[in-house]
Amino acid sequence: MDERCRVVLTLSITIVVQLGSIGAAIAAEPATLFKTKCSSCHTFGKGDLVGPDLKGATDRHPRPWLIAWIRSSESVIRRGDRAGLALFRQYRQQRMPDHELSDADIAALLDYLGSGGPARDQAPRLRLAADARPDDAQRGRRLFVGEVRLTGGGMACAFCHAVSSQSLRGGTFGPDLTSVYTRYLDWALDRQLKRHCFTSAGTRADCVDDGESFALRAFLRAVGQGTTSGSLSRSNEGTRVAGHE
Repeated sequence: MDERCRVVLTLSITIVVQLGSIGAAIAAEPATLFKTKCSSCHTFGKGDLVGPDLKGATDRHPRPWLIAWIRSSESVIRRGDRAGLALFRQYRQQRMPDHELSDADIAALLDYLGSGGPARDQAPRLRLAADARPDDAQRGRRLFVGEVRLTGGGMACAFCHAVSSQSLRGGTFGPDLTSVYTRYLDWALDRQLKRHCFTSAGTRADCVDDGESFALRAFLRAVGQGTTSGSLSRSNEGTRVAGHE
């Protein structure tokens, strides 16, 4: 083999080794790891299964301990670790399988558990106002002015707020909500709408449910874009807030 061939072969082997090292350092998707490695025996926030509920596990145990436990729970138990033995006895001496995961995989999985990732992934997806139909926005308008009562017993939005682009008699206690959707968009506005609000009796109540939030966001999005100024303004002309003279 001449010198040129040896150089090419050496470079090729070096590149393959480096690429392999890079691939090993890249962590797998933690949600996939949880689903494939953990969820058959553990829940997150739904109680014990075969093993303990993993919600709060990163607070209950030090990270080095968790890394060792995930790699080989049997090794931890055999060396007489107090926490490991307690878990082994508590869960009917069911030994957790050893997992041949990379350092990056375990780190990603623990970060995912610590940040509440499984709970976020299990939560229902928020319906976006952009997917609403015209009748959804109409329902939102009726909820806003109080023509339809909120299921939680909260006061209608228009008791405290107005939308200046509509012919609505709204309150002035809170800010004008004409452009609130463009400022907050769906996620933040949904959280704002679901905060506790007052009932007509002056008590606190859950403000809106998921369906009401969707309808109100659809209405406020349409208001902010000016797409309801024709049909809704005409239907609202002279509208009074329910319960107001």
